[in-house]
Amino acid sequence: MLSSTTIAPLLLLLLHLVSALKQPNVVLLLADDLGWGDVPWHDARTIAPNLMELATTGTIFDRYYVQPICTPTRGALMTGKYPSRLGLQHLVIGPDTPYGLPLNESILPEYMRKLGYSVHGIGKWHLGHCSWDHTPTKRGFDSFYGYFNGATDYYTKVLGAFTGPSGFDFRYNTLANSGKVKDDVLWSTNTTYSSYLYTQQAKHVISTHDKSKPLFLYLPMQNPHFPAEVPTQYYDMYEGIVKDKTRRTLLAMVTALDDIVKSVVDTLKDSGLWENTVFIFFADNGGQLGIFSIGQINYPLRGGKATYWEGGIRSASFIHSPLLQGGQVNGELMHVTDWLPTITHIGACGVEPTNCTGPELANIDGVNQWNTIIGQSKSARTEFLVNYDQEQNNAALRMGKWKLLQGNPGRGPWVPPPEINYRKYKENVLSTTPEEKVMDGWEFEIRGEQEIKAPWRTKLTDKVQLYDVESDPYEKHEVSKDNPEVVQQMLERLQVYKDAAVPPGNKPSDPNANPDNFGGVWTPWLETC
Repeated sequence: MLSSTTIAPLLLLLLHLVSALKQPNVVLLLADDLGWGDVPWHDARTIAPNLMELATTGTIFDRYYVQPICTPTRGALMTGKYPSRLGLQHLVIGPDTPYGLPLNESILPEYMRKLGYSVHGIGKWHLGHCSWDHTPTKRGFDSFYGYFNGATDYYTKVLGAFTGPSGFDFRYNTLANSGKVKDDVLWSTNTTYSSYLYTQQAKHVISTHDKSKPLFLYLPMQNPHFPAEVPTQYYDMYEGIVKDKTRRTLLAMVTALDDIVKSVVDTLKDSGLWENTVFIFFADNGGQLGIFSIGQINYPLRGGKATYWEGGIRSASFIHSPLLQGGQVNGELMHVTDWLPTITHIGACGVEPTNCTGPELANIDGVNQWNTIIGQSKSARTEFLVNYDQEQNNAALRMGKWKLLQGNPGRGPWVPPPEINYRKYKENVLSTTPEEKVMDGWEFEIRGEQEIKAPWRTKLTDKVQLYDVESDPYEKHEVSKDNPEVVQQMLERLQVYKDAAVPPGNKPSDPNANPDNFGGVWTPWLETC
């Protein structure tokens, strides 16, 4: 007869095995235009205790990469494919441009629904809305709450007041039994700060979730994207901490984002879902620099949003789950295309190491990184295509420790936070060799009262640059002349990706999309596109 001391361990083992087979809930949160230096684990001045707690007790990804700008990252996330194979490699989808994420692509929410998940989206879509078929609830989401385009005012929910046609863009979508989208335009939200609304909707989705099914909650948040808007309560929290007003507003927007995280986690706990949840966080691209910046910092990385430099594509990111061991930093190479095969894997197989292969995903660029995330293996990838843009005639490729830039990679300044003494920064970071003190051809980047010297982009579209980004993560030392064999090998590999690319899908603005034609609302305006 088994004793109680024998039964207890066996019972725990049985419960563990049952848990291992259980589908986890997945919460995937994107921060919009969040810089490498805008998170509390990179800048202690950032007041974001909930993000800090989740990151430091979870797994921080130190070598996780995304696309340089909004739409391409979202397309890669949803399909597991490089944007150059989707026609999304050039710029972003405008509010009046008749194209979007190709309809022949199966995307993440569709896979999760097939795996039995309830699937909900809250926040920013930005993958096209020229026809209803391009919108979230026609592409796998049970519901969508937020805006279709790339940016709106945080309060009025209006887009385009300064750039052309202006319209309201905030709605709640579900799918009727007929297959048509039920579109509720949420006019009453036009005075409320959007992060409060996302919090309210996330709490509603979680608290009313049918627990007989697993939950996939996609949260592509607005903060801290332009425009620079934040309630005073968050701005006041930085009194005596950050003097620069622009930087202070930006960090206050991150703190507002942190409150969303707190509410989501607390509601998951209150609903009994947290213990079986995997929470994923990352920035969709680097922080914006230059005249369009609202205070983001990618320090000490080079460049920012819309460039191929590390500051444009290396994302502040982590994963946290009560199901996983935490308190570690993962330095393995990962890419945004990897989330489709990785998330669908745990959706089908659970979180424990297993021989289960998950759903069949044909012809994608992403790889299943779950064993890498849980520390069972090295990265499943050794390379990734940064981008190939035929319109701009540029490209970039990462292979092993090497990064190849072909053509114009975008502006590449190193911009420290305003409070850092520029003279010391120049001595310690920029001018470490006599060669780097040569100022010919350099530009001046102005941030507050500081003068930041940085190399200006070349206009020679055939120019090739090579960096060893493992030993030189700040991309200070261009070494193509010293490594001609590496350059040739990478150019040959890059050509393979170029041969697989399709032309950019960008189309001219269509005046028929004007919100004046639809009662002042940005809305789908074509049957097909």
